Amino acid sequence: LKATTETLESHGLDGATIPRIAAAAGVAPASIYRRFRDRNALVRAALVDALETGATARQTMLRLEAFPDRTLEGVVRGLVAITARQYRAQPGLMRALTRFIETDTDDEFRSRALALVAGNFQGIADLLLAFRDEIAAPDPRRAIMFALLTMATVIEVRALETVSMWHELMPVSDQELEAEVTRTILAYLRLPAR
Repeated sequence: LKATTETLESHGLDGATIPRIAAAAGVAPASIYRRFRDRNALVRAALVDALETGATARQTMLRLEAFPDRTLEGVVRGLVAITARQYRAQPGLMRALTRFIETDTDDEFRSRALALVAGNFQGIADLLLAFRDEIAAPDPRRAIMFALLTMATVIEVRALETVSMWHELMPVSDQELEAEVTRTILAYLRLPAR
C-alpha cells in the first residue's frame, strides 16, 4: 500500500502501473495479483489506507490545545497552513485521489473515501465551533463548513492545477495566499447576516 501511494505521488494515476508498484515494493507483480484482483482494487485499498491514516493523525491535531494561538484568528491561520502544507507535500497523491474518486465506478469505495474526507471537515468544524460566539452567521456550523470548503477549493486549485485563473490573476507566494485565505475566512465568519 505504501509503494502504491508513493507511486501515485511520483507517477500519477496513469503511471501507477502494477509493474511499477511491484518494483517500488520489491515484489513480483504476481504477488500483487494474488492479493488484489486488479490495479483499481490496489489503488482503492491504498487510498482508503492513506485517508484512514490521515484521519487518525488529524484527530490529534484537531484539538484546541494543539494550536499555540488559541484565538479564532490563530486557529484559522493554523488550519489554513496545515491544509496548504498537506497539498504541497503530496500534490501527486492528492491529484490521484481526486481523479480516482471522480472516475472510479466502485460506489462503496467512493462513499468510504468521501466519508473519510467529510469526517475531517466535520472535525475541523467542531474545533471552530469553540468560537461560536464570534461567528455572526445564524447557523455557525453551516458558515464554518462553507468557509472550510472555500479554503480547501482555493488551496486545491493552487496546489494541484498548473493552469488556472488563480495562477493567472493571483500570482502570489504560498505565504501570501495563506494570509489572504485566512483573512477571507475570518471576514466571512464575522460578517453579520442580512
